[in-house]
Amino acid sequence: MSLFMNVIKQSVAALSLTIILFVGIIGHASAMKGPEQVVKETVDSMVSQLQANRASYKANNQALYDMLDQTLLPALHVPRMADLILGKKYARSASDAQKAAFVQEFKTFLLQSYATGLLNATGKEKVVYEPVTLAPGADKVQVKASLISSSGEAYPIVLSMSNRNDTRWRAYNLDVAGINFIRTYRSSFAQTLQQKGIDGLITDLRAKNAR
Repeated sequence: MSLFMNVIKQSVAALSLTIILFVGIIGHASAMKGPEQVVKETVDSMVSQLQANRASYKANNQALYDMLDQTLLPALHVPRMADLILGKKYARSASDAQKAAFVQEFKTFLLQSYATGLLNATGKEKVVYEPVTLAPGADKVQVKASLISSSGEAYPIVLSMSNRNDTRWRAYNLDVAGINFIRTYRSSFAQTLQQKGIDGLITDLRAKNAR
């Protein structure tokens, strides 16, 4: 289990809303909306859906998976995330079929790993945003915020977003309390990649996703 997952398990209630921020940041974004506006609107929308459907989602996790898959995951910059996690060596040497398979299994892995944790958000958490300065023509930006848990603990968040070669702002990395999402998963998968290659990593992820 990765370091990132351990931290999530240690403080699920506090960090679950952070995952909402991460996976939900661009759910209904358009190219005309700035990244900060997109964040605020989508977090509010996600919290509303989770609160309204908490009982049904707890009784039927697949309903929660389907909601996130249809609403959020298609908007994440998962191919870019996958390349960053694999690193230049494996991202460049992998075939298109291997990349597509890894992207699919990694999306499923993310969804299953974090979806049920979202249900632990109490609705009393708050996200305090810092002003976003976006230079004219910029295609990358960091959205900085603090997640305040229901018990008053604060967790700094840095969300990396881009609209490069794209029609909207999309998230491709997240840093929570100094823990970087991409670096953590790159480290977590490194041994499997070295020992089994990308096909072995895909097989391992597929097995985990099937449990």
